[in-house]
Amino acid sequence: MTNLKQDKKRSPIGRLLIGFSGVLALLTLGGIGIYWKTLHSAAAPVPVRFIEAQQDTLEITLNEGGIVKLGNQQTLKSPSEGAVEEVFVRPSDRVTAGQVLMTLRNPTRQTALATQQVKIQQQQSLIARNRQRVGEAKAQLEADREELENLEQLAADGAIAASEVSRQADAVRQAQIAVRDAESEATSTQLTLQELQLERQRIEQELNDTLIKAPISGIVLDVPVKAGDGVEIRTDLLTLGDSTQEIIELELSTLNAEGVQLNQQARISIIGPDPQIYQGRVVALYPQAIVSNNANGGGNNSGNTGQPRVPTLIRLDQPTQSLIPGSQVNVEIILEQRQNVVVLDVEGLQNQSSRWFVWQVDDTGEVYRQPVETGLEALTQVEVVEGLSPGDRIVVPPPDMTLKEGDAVILDEQPPTEVLPTPPA
Repeated sequence: MTNLKQDKKRSPIGRLLIGFSGVLALLTLGGIGIYWKTLHSAAAPVPVRFIEAQQDTLEITLNEGGIVKLGNQQTLKSPSEGAVEEVFVRPSDRVTAGQVLMTLRNPTRQTALATQQVKIQQQQSLIARNRQRVGEAKAQLEADREELENLEQLAADGAIAASEVSRQADAVRQAQIAVRDAESEATSTQLTLQELQLERQRIEQELNDTLIKAPISGIVLDVPVKAGDGVEIRTDLLTLGDSTQEIIELELSTLNAEGVQLNQQARISIIGPDPQIYQGRVVALYPQAIVSNNANGGGNNSGNTGQPRVPTLIRLDQPTQSLIPGSQVNVEIILEQRQNVVVLDVEGLQNQSSRWFVWQVDDTGEVYRQPVETGLEALTQVEVVEGLSPGDRIVVPPPDMTLKEGDAVILDEQPPTEVLPTPPA
């Protein structure tokens, strides 16, 4: 009975505690909901940059250094030992094919030519005498034959003895031998004359080589010798080239050469700021790699001495008349090109699960994934063959933040921070 009374006495307090606990639970749940709602409604838009897809030309290029040369550029060399007698041209002079550029002195061969001419004259005189001997021998043979015929007729008539006919027949045979000997001697002297004439032609050719003539029409690039200089055989005398053709020589690594083909377009420019661009094409590609020991032989070979390289020639479409032979230039070979395609900077391209997409913004200012299909890929740009049109705006998210679909974005109008150079110590 006592316990029952105590329970009845405590019931209002218990009910109050239970009620208070319920109110507290409702307040807690309400706070969590309000916090969740506040958290989501207060999320600030992400500041991003925008880029546009462009309709443009996309290229994959190969950049190399090269050396300017002229077409048919060649160095004329001394054909023999001697000395320079006279030089008729200077660097930058224009010459025509066949023009005498320089003469060499060769007294030994000049003396040899005079001696040979004397021998030829002596031989010609001997030939003339031999011809005369042949004529005389033939005339004697003819007379002996006529005499033999007469004696044979007289012997037949019984007017002379048969022994007279025999002696005359011996005379005819001796005359025939004399004719053969004279003709043989004449033939021998004629062959000797031909040999002497061939030797004279050889000496004349050697002397003609002392006249250094232009093999082509072009421009003189270098004259390293002067009158009075002694020269050895194959000494460099003069360099010239065809100024209507300008050639760029370069040496490619074997890896880069794999993508280069004949007739590919190339752009040539002088190394430096704001260079003028000249157009050219690949006209020669060596069929095998060679090891060059000349670090200056092909533009960017410094540090690659001893490495296999592939010599390559680029010819300018039009001569510039301004590129200096021997100077270094930059060559940009166009390996592949697509014109009038949709082009996007690679920074706007995203990848997930090996599939490409870009971030775009809907009408509410929230981002969504736009799948794209790519084509030709260059260093900083890529061709988009499906999924974008020229002028489409693409979101470039901050590098330190990952976007997800539905995120609100806003244009980041903050200018890039300028990095000041560190003052010298």
